[in-house]
Amino acid sequence: MQLRSAAALLVLLAPAGCGGDDSTFTQDYNRAVRPLSSLGEHLGTKPSSFDALARRTHATRANLAKLDPPEGAQDEMKALLVKLDAVTGDLRDVAKAARGKDPVVQRKAAQALVRSSNEVERAETRLKRAVNG
Repeated sequence: MQLRSAAALLVLLAPAGCGGDDSTFTQDYNRAVRPLSSLGEHLGTKPSSFDALARRTHATRANLAKLDPPEGAQDEMKALLVKLDAVTGDLRDVAKAARGKDPVVQRKAAQALVRSSNEVERAETRLKRAVNG
């Protein structure tokens, strides 16, 4: 099984920002996710591409952990951080699987990454709702 491009998976991973009003949290959030949103289409299917995306995802998670979410959105922020940890691990697993050349391991790693990426997307949606009311 050929692994998809890390840039294609970014569609599932890159938080789009909280949007809504011009609150300080929204602005800080949008700055915090820049390590992911600044990735270009030059990422490929090489293990190093997935390693790079894992580093960017980890950096985004660290940035988000420094933020103070508005009242009523703390649980959603915590959940998003947990999901980002999971997707970072899955990205590393995909890179490792690609190096190993075992198609069964690659497929399982890719499937786990898709699931955790979808969970990040859902967690971010819940955070947006909590922030925007």
